[in-house]
Amino acid sequence: MISSELELAHLDARHWRNGMRLLMPPRVLDQPRWALAVREGGQVIKLVIAGPGAPGAIDPVPLRGTSQKELESYAKQLGVASVIVADNDLIAKLSAEIESALRLDMDGVAQALVALRALKRHAGHGLWTEPPILDLLPAPGFEPIQKTFDLLVPDHSALVAYVIEDDRSRIHTSIIAVKDDGDITRAAGHRAIADLVPEVAFARDWQKGYKRVLAAVEERFAKPSIALFLERKTLLDIVTGPSDQLARELNAKRVVIDPAPAWLLGLLGGAAALAMAGRAAKGIAAMMPKGARDAASALAARATTAVRESGPFAALGFDPIELWSRLKHFYRAPE
Repeated sequence: MISSELELAHLDARHWRNGMRLLMPPRVLDQPRWALAVREGGQVIKLVIAGPGAPGAIDPVPLRGTSQKELESYAKQLGVASVIVADNDLIAKLSAEIESALRLDMDGVAQALVALRALKRHAGHGLWTEPPILDLLPAPGFEPIQKTFDLLVPDHSALVAYVIEDDRSRIHTSIIAVKDDGDITRAAGHRAIADLVPEVAFARDWQKGYKRVLAAVEERFAKPSIALFLERKTLLDIVTGPSDQLARELNAKRVVIDPAPAWLLGLLGGAAALAMAGRAAKGIAAMMPKGARDAASALAARATTAVRESGPFAALGFDPIELWSRLKHFYRAPE
C-alpha cells in the first residue's frame, strides 16, 4: 500500500504543517499535552506528562479507577487532552507480541495494523485510554485493506487533494500521490507543479483553475483518478457535519471532485438519500404507532446492512462511513 521506496519530493513545510493540523482534533491542538500513567497493583507508580513545554516525569497522582468517566476526570485533573494508563508488566508483553508478528518485508501499514491489533487485545485488560480510541478503531487485516485500495484506486494514477485558504490568498495544504503496482510510490506537494500553475493565481480562482492543476499533475506524475479541491472552512464543515454534508457542498459548488470515480458518486448519492430519508422519518415518526416505527426501524437497519455488505468497502469488514460517524465528535470545536 505504501512502497518501502516511497519517493518524497517538492514538499512545502507550511503545507505539510497545515495538513497535519487538519488531521488533528481541535482539543489536541488547543491542549497538545498527554499523560502516561504506569500502574502496579492498581496504584500509579510512574506518571509522565508529555507535549510542548510539559514537565516530563512528575510525582504520581492517584487514579481512582479505569472507567471512562474516571479517566476523563483524571485527564482534566492533569490538564491534558489524553491519557494512557498501562499496567507495569504490559510493556514487555506488548513488545514480545508485536516483535514476533513483524517481518522485515512487511508493508508499513501492515506493521501499524499488527501493533493496533496487539493494543486492542489488551484494551480494558492492562491498558486503558482516554479518549477510548482503541474501543472505536477496528483492526482489520492488511489484505482486506490492500484489496479495497486496489478496487477503489487504479494503478498508474494520481490522487490529488487541495485545501485552499478561506480568503483564497494561497493554498492551505496540498498532496499529490502516485499509485503503481498496488503501492503509493511517489508523493509531492503543489511545489512540484508551481512553475506550471502559480500558487497565488490558482488560489484566487481555484474553481476555474483546478483543471490546470490536473493537466500539470498528468504531465509531471500520472493522470489523476481522484482529485479533490475545496476551501478550509468547507472541509471543517464536512468533517463535523451530517453524513450528507459533502453532497450538499458539492451541489453548492463549494467542493470540486474531478475526476470522481463511480463508486464515490454512488456513496455520495446514497448518503444524501439516507440523510433525506432520515430527516423525513423524524418528521412523521410522531404520527406513527409504535409497532409501525419499530418495523420501519428494522427495515432501515436491514437496508443499511445490505448496502454495507455490497458496497465498495465490503471487503474491509467494517463501514468507514459508520466509523467516522462515531469519531467525528472529537473534531468539533470545544464549546
